Amino acid sequence: MLLDRILTIIGVPSGEVERFSILRRGYDARRKGDVRRVYTVECALRSPGTEDAVCSRVPNARRYVPPPDPFPGGSVRRPDPPPVVVGMGPAGLFAALTLARFGAPPVVLDRGAAVEERAAHVARFWKEGRLDPESNVPFGEGGAGTFSDGKLTTRIGDPLVEHVTEVFARFAGIPGLVRDAKPHVGTDRLRTFCRRMREELLALGADVRFGARVEELIVAGDGVRGVRLSGGEGIPASAVVLATGHSARDTMRRLHRQGVGMTRKAFAVGFRAEHPQGLIDRIQYGRMAGKGLPPAEYRLAARTPSGRGVYSFCMCPGGEVMNAASGEGQAPVNGMSSRARSSGFANSGIVASVTPADFGAVAGAGEDPLPGFAFQEEIERRAFARGGGSFGVPAANLLSFLHGKDLPPPPGRALAPGVVRDTLRGILPEGVEGDLRFGLLRFGEAMRGFLTRECALYAVESRTSSPVRIERVNYESVTHKGLYPVGEGAGHAGGIVSSAVDGIRAALRILETYPR
Repeated sequence: MLLDRILTIIGVPSGEVERFSILRRGYDARRKGDVRRVYTVECALRSPGTEDAVCSRVPNARRYVPPPDPFPGGSVRRPDPPPVVVGMGPAGLFAALTLARFGAPPVVLDRGAAVEERAAHVARFWKEGRLDPESNVPFGEGGAGTFSDGKLTTRIGDPLVEHVTEVFARFAGIPGLVRDAKPHVGTDRLRTFCRRMREELLALGADVRFGARVEELIVAGDGVRGVRLSGGEGIPASAVVLATGHSARDTMRRLHRQGVGMTRKAFAVGFRAEHPQGLIDRIQYGRMAGKGLPPAEYRLAARTPSGRGVYSFCMCPGGEVMNAASGEGQAPVNGMSSRARSSGFANSGIVASVTPADFGAVAGAGEDPLPGFAFQEEIERRAFARGGGSFGVPAANLLSFLHGKDLPPPPGRALAPGVVRDTLRGILPEGVEGDLRFGLLRFGEAMRGFLTRECALYAVESRTSSPVRIERVNYESVTHKGLYPVGEGAGHAGGIVSSAVDGIRAALRILETYPR
């Protein structure tokens, strides 16, 4: 029993424990063949003096201090006009929920469709190759995160992380999620989350609109006064939260033309590697593979002689590789999984970092902050052509890519209109490709069995993060007052949770500007 183990560790009699609860639970698989369940628990002891004694003698034991409540104590007076939230990914949804909860229900806009309709559009695209440019894997309710692994792990230390996890647990219908050391929602439950989040926003008075692509900001002086939609409708706003996601290149280009301050930033590109999940389980768990443990994960990183970082990205146990295009001539890939993680395959981005020095030489770039988009588009066009020009995904056997062997890619679970055998040589710039190959060889040394003919590589992993950052101070644009750029698309977050936290923080800042 867990209580018996707690008593042994802290060294007190059972009658001294008034209550205990599990804060986190996970697995420690560092010792091959000796995988252990790990718990972080909170214990309340009857005697304060006993608590002090336990904290002094037990390693890692400390008094539990609940984090401060970051939310305001009451509501603001309802602003007129209301704030506008552009984009319904994690940053936009959590910003909207925070505004609505504290008296400022916003107008929420997304260029894509509601999640039910969007799921049908994406399924049709993967089956038939018919792409809806406004409703696809990156665009629509829930943002790109809707078609993802739904991992809620993050390295940021913000106390709002627990709040975000609790909201996902409630709306996705996964009560135990808050206790998992590596919370995972899954694409199927993310759709449930989106629908219930929408219902909550509507109940709180928000105006939620789909098929509403923002064409430009309405500006007066140095301040934003609203947004104009592609159909010409102007929507006044007391503040605008910009949460467009990392694939809204057209929106970023229009904002740049309007003078919104932004700069180039680093990101990463590469391929997506897919192994049989059983193989990864055997590598990671050893003799305990197949004995009731969850599908195994991995995290790998290497530094090349050139100084470039190569690393695994968005690893999806029991998942699928998918074509994640949002426009014609594109072939970006990504990974996702359901809650059950039961596909039988493990996939991960294997990417190399690229900096403005890599893509700043784009013809005519000068001081333009947007050449990273051109860099992404060029490698996506190459992958698109190599995939047959109809949204097929080019794929190679891992050993063929590394050593030039003539081996077909093994069968996998790519969600795309087709998979086309290819070498993948020449899709990435020469220096990036060489460093990626170097990194893969190092991964094989760190994780014996990783380099195998059973692994397929798919091209191209190009949208790890935004290549631009909209500059801001205290969450507000440095050039346009009243504009609050947030999340991955604005270059200020790197995943579902950090994007959600970023949206909440911006909303809290906006609420401070409203009278109470």
